[in-house]
Amino acid sequence: MSGTINHLYVIESDSYVPYKNQALEEYLLDYVDNDSLILYLWQNKNTIVIGKNQNAFNECKVELLEADNGYLARRLSGGGAVYHDLGNINFTFLSTKNNYDVEKQTNTILSGINSLGFKAYKNGRNDLLIDDKKFSGHAYYSRKQQCYHHGTIMYDVNQETLWKYLTVNILKIKDKAINSSKSRVINLKQLNEDITIEDVKKALINAFKETYGLDIEYLTLDDLDQNEINRLTEFYASSDWKYGKIKEYEYVIEDKFDFGLVRIEYDLKDNIITDLTIYTDSLYTDSIEELIDILKGQNINDLNNLQSDDIQKQIIDFIWRKSNV
Repeated sequence: MSGTINHLYVIESDSYVPYKNQALEEYLLDYVDNDSLILYLWQNKNTIVIGKNQNAFNECKVELLEADNGYLARRLSGGGAVYHDLGNINFTFLSTKNNYDVEKQTNTILSGINSLGFKAYKNGRNDLLIDDKKFSGHAYYSRKQQCYHHGTIMYDVNQETLWKYLTVNILKIKDKAINSSKSRVINLKQLNEDITIEDVKKALINAFKETYGLDIEYLTLDDLDQNEINRLTEFYASSDWKYGKIKEYEYVIEDKFDFGLVRIEYDLKDNIITDLTIYTDSLYTDSIEELIDILKGQNINDLNNLQSDDIQKQIIDFIWRKSNV
C-alpha cells in the first residue's frame, strides 16, 4: 500500500568510523516515522564493508587491512564487499514500507549525479554506470515495517588501495571478456576534475527535494539518543559480528548463480547435514538464512524433495548434484 510522505529529512554523519556510521544508520531505521523519508549521508575512512552473508577472509586481506589501521565492517544488507575511503560518499534512504520505493530512490541518485553533467544509468541488479563503468553499487534491507536502501558513490576512491585489500573470486569474472575487475569501475573525478565532493552532496540533496517535491528538514546528531547509538556502535565493532562464525568444514563447494556467488561449507555424518554455513553476495539475505535452517538435519540424498523458494531450490539442487557426482 502506498503511503504519504510529509517530511523529507537529511542528516550527515560527523564520523569517519564505520561502526559509528552503521550505528547511526540502524538507529534511523528504527525511528523513522511512517510519513517520513530520510536521506543519510556518510563517509568511512579506509574500510572494507562486507555483505551480511559473506566470509570476511574470503573477500579481503583482513590481516593486511588491519595492519594498516583499516577497518573491517559487516553490514545488515546483502551484496558484495566494497572498499570505502574519504573519496567515497555513502547514502542511505530510510522509510517505512508504505513509503519505500527503490526505483524512485535510485532515480533520485541518478538525477543528482546527472545534474552535474554526467550521463549515468542503472544496469544489472544494483549498479549505476557511466560509460559502461560502475561508480555506484546499491544494497537493500528491511525488517518488520522498516526499510533502507543504501549505496556508494565513487567520487575519488584510491583504486590502488581498493585492489590492495579486496580479493576477487575468479567465478565472478570468468564469464566476462575482461582481464581484470579494475577496468569496470570509475571515479566521478576522473570524468570531471572540477567537481568537489561537496558538489556531489549538494546535488544529491537538491535531487531529493525535487524528486519528492517537499522542503528539506535537517536533522542533527544532537537530536538523537547517543546512548543507543553508542550501544549499536559496540555491536558493529564486535568481533562476533565482524568476523562471524569461523570453522573448518569437511566439504566446500561454490558456484555463480544469476542472483550471486554462493559458497556452501558443511559437515556430514551418515549423509545427514549436521552443520553448514552459506556465504553469498546475494542481495536476498532472508532466503539464504531460511535455507540454512531448512538444510540442517536433512539427508543430503533427499534434498531434491524439499519445499523451497526459487533461490533456495537452485542452491539445494546444486548441493544435491555435487553430492551425487
